[in-house]
Amino acid sequence: AARREEFQKLLTAARRREFDRVRVESVDRGHRNDMERRQFEAELQTFGIQVLYVGEPEKQAPQYRKLQRGIRGVLAEWEVDETSQRTYKRHRFRAQQGKWRGGPIPYGLQPDRTGWFEPDPETYPILLWMLERRAASQGYHAITKQLNQGIALAEGQPREVPPTPGLIMYRRKPYLERQDPETGELIHEPRPMPSGTWTVSTIEKICKRVFDGVYAGVLRWGERYNKFEEDADGNRKQAVRVETGRPLIPEELLRRVQAVELAAHEGEAATMSAFNSYLLTLRCGACGGAMHGYTSTKYKGDKTYRYRKYRCARRVNKPGACRMPMLSADELERLVLDVVMKDIIERSHEALVEEINDAIARKHTELLSAIAVAEVRLRELEERREAALDALTTQYKGVTERTRAALAEQADRMVCAYDEVEEQIRKLRLGMAVMDEQARSIMLILTDPLLDPSRWQEPEAIQALKRALKLLVHDLILREKVPGEFHVEVQLYAIRQSLLHESAWESNPPTKLVTPPAGFEDQGSHRATSALAVIVA
Repeated sequence: AARREEFQKLLTAARRREFDRVRVESVDRGHRNDMERRQFEAELQTFGIQVLYVGEPEKQAPQYRKLQRGIRGVLAEWEVDETSQRTYKRHRFRAQQGKWRGGPIPYGLQPDRTGWFEPDPETYPILLWMLERRAASQGYHAITKQLNQGIALAEGQPREVPPTPGLIMYRRKPYLERQDPETGELIHEPRPMPSGTWTVSTIEKICKRVFDGVYAGVLRWGERYNKFEEDADGNRKQAVRVETGRPLIPEELLRRVQAVELAAHEGEAATMSAFNSYLLTLRCGACGGAMHGYTSTKYKGDKTYRYRKYRCARRVNKPGACRMPMLSADELERLVLDVVMKDIIERSHEALVEEINDAIARKHTELLSAIAVAEVRLRELEERREAALDALTTQYKGVTERTRAALAEQADRMVCAYDEVEEQIRKLRLGMAVMDEQARSIMLILTDPLLDPSRWQEPEAIQALKRALKLLVHDLILREKVPGEFHVEVQLYAIRQSLLHESAWESNPPTKLVTPPAGFEDQGSHRATSALAVIVA
């Protein structure tokens, strides 16, 4: 009621003493919150204004008036609460069936009359254009800038700024609907026209819906709710997530965007440039320092040459501390990819899925066993807690204060132990959910269509290969066995170790592989065979 404009006007007039009596149709028509009703009546009483409800006698004992209004007010509030719970239950039932439950229509889509969506002919090509740029590891700011400068969806078309979600909503309904509180009539008020400028937050929301949202065929509902934290049965409200099996963008594009969003979520750089194209995180076998990617540029006339190298950081920062030469990044990366990716590439998709599912099943069994043991313990503690509380409150009423203090201390210990086991069960169940999400992420990484070592110089494939190497490789150490002959020691995790966080060296030592010996014609040089590209100015 406090948010109603006419109600605020009434309070303003009351403060100016413009009337001395207010007649309300009924208690539930005035307020559906009993506390607000009492505050309203108390405020008017301070101004000397009488509040009457239709059907009430003008002369009545105040205690009976208070009782009757209180009963009507509580019943009105109860009806609102009951309606809210019925509405929530119905919406939840429909959401569990995979039916969209309202809200802004996702960009590029339109309702299909079955509770889901289909491509919108006008904006769907723009959606695909944005997602293609995101799949190429472009950042939200870069995509936003291009959209605001204008894009051409096909060759020969003029560059135009596409309509924003706010502008499309304005075109569909260029007015705001408001209901007259007295007559119930719908009133249309003018809606301010949006600026039509794309923002970074808009692009980010669209891309995140590809990772685990409507574009991926996933319905998420109930993450936010009003009024109550519990449902009609007293259970805590839980969000609904339904895999509808009806993704709204092509599968290949979907997987590429999901991989980029996953990398960004885990803190990996989502942008791509010529200076961010190094795949490996190397350690120097001579001094133990890190080996970083290094790009140098040479100019000859109208041509530009770029050279990619790995060099020891200690040799650069402290001359003379290390004698490891600079080596061609191209050859090092090719050697490591041949060793690391061989098993993944040769293994069939079905075998990979089976191995991940086996690891999940084993861990699920362990967690379920732990939960079963904890639940047995919880039941025992519940019985002991109830016995301790019963002894404290009923059986030993006439005992000394010292005995009562001992009983109270025992009851406190039982209550604390019960709460600890309950929290342990909650964490175990949360661990199962986290593990399922992690397995899904690993599946996305290892089945990425861009995970092809032969495409390791393509910007789109580089990010996919980086994610796979980060997942599978524990350590890379470059060693010079004999002068001019180098090996890379590759320490790998098994897939089950990546999935289950079993990466402690003592219990699960990584597999150690060694690349074939390789010589580098250009070691220490910037010029010879390590030219990355020739760029014509």
